Amino acid sequence: MISMIRLVLALGFVGAITYAQPDVELATARMVGASQVAPVFFDPGKNSLSNEEKKELRTFFTSLRESEKIKSVRVLSWGDREYPAKDKKVSSKQISLAQDRAEAIKKFLKQDLKIDSVDTHNMSERPSKLSELFKTDENEVKSSAEATGAAPAQNKTGVFEEMARSTTALVLVVLE
Repeated sequence: MISMIRLVLALGFVGAITYAQPDVELATARMVGASQVAPVFFDPGKNSLSNEEKKELRTFFTSLRESEKIKSVRVLSWGDREYPAKDKKVSSKQISLAQDRAEAIKKFLKQDLKIDSVDTHNMSERPSKLSELFKTDENEVKSSAEATGAAPAQNKTGVFEEMARSTTALVLVVLE
C-alpha cells in the first residue's frame, strides 16, 4: 500500500513538473516567426527518418495544409548530445550527425511533401562569433531556442531530463 502511495505521489510530482513547464517548443517557434512546431525523434546514432516519423510529419503537414498555406520551414536538429554550453567544444561526429539529420528531414519535406523553402540549423554547435556580431539568422534561431529552454545545455535538462533535446529535431513552420 505504501508503495502504491509513493507511486501516485511520484507520478503527481512528475505531472506537476511537466504541467508547469512552458511549451518551450512553441515559444521558440514564435520567437523566430513560426506558429507551428513538430518534434522529430531519432534513434541514437541514426540519421535516417523512421517510417513512423515520416507518417507523423505527413499527418502534421496534411492537417496544416487543410486550413493554411505554408510559407517556410526551419529545421533545428541535435546530435546525440545536448546543445553545448558556452566555450564547450563538440565532436565533429556530433556536428555531422545533427547535420545529416537536418538534411534527412529537409530532403523528405522537399521531395515527398513538396515544401519549397526549408532552412536547417545545426543545434550541435553554437553560433560563431561572427554570427553573434552580425546578428545573423543562425544566431537568432539558436539564441531564441536557448532563451526559451528548447536548447538546454547539458547541465540544464531538468531533474528527470524532461527538457533534453538530444536525438531530436524540431520542425518550425511559418504560415502565410
